[in-house]
Amino acid sequence: MRIAYPPAQPHGKIRRLLPEFFCLPGSTKLAPATVVKRNMGIVRCGDDLILVNPVRLRPAVEEKLLDLGNIRHAVRLGYYHGCDDLYYRDKFNLTFWRQLNSTFYPAPAADQWLREGGDCPVPGGYFFEFSRGRFPEAALWVPGDGGLLLTCDALQYWENWCGCSWCGKNLLRLSGLRRGMQVAPIWRMRMTPEGKDLAHWLLADFQRLLRLPFAHLLSAHGDFCPDTAHEQVARAIAKSFPGE
Repeated sequence: MRIAYPPAQPHGKIRRLLPEFFCLPGSTKLAPATVVKRNMGIVRCGDDLILVNPVRLRPAVEEKLLDLGNIRHAVRLGYYHGCDDLYYRDKFNLTFWRQLNSTFYPAPAADQWLREGGDCPVPGGYFFEFSRGRFPEAALWVPGDGGLLLTCDALQYWENWCGCSWCGKNLLRLSGLRRGMQVAPIWRMRMTPEGKDLAHWLLADFQRLLRLPFAHLLSAHGDFCPDTAHEQVARAIAKSFPGE
């Protein structure tokens, strides 16, 4: 049976951000005329590639991706992401990683469970889980070059609104997103269980996250934050949880 995989959405070129880390700036359509930026991180370990928050590519750019190495793993970090995971799993027969209850997109089934401190496709890497939220969300810490943190929706860094349509940009602003580093407001609201204090409930997870040493950050939305990511994340957390 032929599977109707979601088609590739408009995207840019593969960019090298660190010696063994690349980014593909893509997009996703949330509603008619409402497009926002969606990033895929690409970690290279020797000849192997690990795709983080996968984004399907046009054939010509997919060939460029294969020039970088062999696609061996794909990692889903966020609950509401995953529309392109099945395409990659079927085409490249890779090892697919996700959290136990990350089933907003039920396919593909996990080949490996993503667990905090558990096995990791990146040698020396570390999976972090936001354990107190209503829905699964994780981050991937990559060693070297001062440390790199890959997130999905929880932490986002925006320099500008490039890659978003006019409606997409204004939807993000209405949701509370601004330029700079931030704990995404709409994500925080969705993740806080009903009846729990929005101002305190998720703080313990973010305090644990700050124990990881990282200089750089890329999330599934927004822009790459080089060199000063840890300091900016600490300030964003303090702003989101004042008085703590």
